[in-house]
Amino acid sequence: MVAITSVGAYIPMYRLNLEEIAKMWCIKSDSGDKAVAGYDEDSITTAVAAVLECMSRNDGKVNGLYFTTTTAPYKEKRG
Repeated sequence: MVAITSVGAYIPMYRLNLEEIAKMWCIKSDSGDKAVAGYDEDSITTAVAAVLECMSRNDGKVNGLYFTTTTAPYKEKRG
């Protein structure tokens, strides 16, 4: 039987206040904050952190792994 036996997630530790974003756009905002990646974090580094958490919950046994992202690594980087 095929089933998901473990899941890992990573949320960056840095936060940006939603009111600060609203000030820049001159609009009203809800209260709260948004998680933002650090200067050295991209989709690969966050994926690795999530995989390590997933594997720690499942004794390191993995039969399959799927990686999806809306942003390709290094797409925005300039050379």
